[in-house]
Amino acid sequence: MNPALDIWIDALKRGDEKAYRQLYDRYYDQLCLLAFQYVRESFLAESLVGDVIYHIWENRETLTIHTSLKAYLVKAVQNRCINYLEHLRVRRKSEQKLAQQQEERQQDYISDFDYPLARLIALELEDSITKAIDSLPAECREVFRLSRMEELSYSEISERLGISVNTVKYHVKNALAQLREQFKEYLIVLSLIFWNFHYFC
Repeated sequence: MNPALDIWIDALKRGDEKAYRQLYDRYYDQLCLLAFQYVRESFLAESLVGDVIYHIWENRETLTIHTSLKAYLVKAVQNRCINYLEHLRVRRKSEQKLAQQQEERQQDYISDFDYPLARLIALELEDSITKAIDSLPAECREVFRLSRMEELSYSEISERLGISVNTVKYHVKNALAQLREQFKEYLIVLSLIFWNFHYFC
């Protein structure tokens, strides 16, 4: 190691900010170009080089260099870039695995409803809902069937039954209120099982 480098390293170890600025000014741009060859992103390359130089300053008191300062910095930046890319690779692999696991759980969850027990529960609930609708007052029941089963608009129902639109709205609201009250404990189950069932929409 040449004497001039020894003096520079000693200045860094003493906390000489001028020596640190000289280090930064002399090598920063070259090291950024080197880092860019690894990470292919200018801002990221600058951040990694900044980390290396700052780390040298933070650990200046124990700094030991057996090669040239430039070789030391080049090796440090290369290691920093390689470690970053490896960390990124592991993180992406972990995220992909997690996404795959979530997709598999979702598929398993959906496929659960193909089981005979799930179909049986669905049929029983649908039968209970049908009976609950049948128990509604006649006009209320008819309005509700036209609205939810035939999917007629309020004005179409009004015209067909010869009642006002407000009366139609009243009957639909009343029917929904009664059904929700009867099945309030099952609404969450219904929302999961009856994917296309729209009585409660």
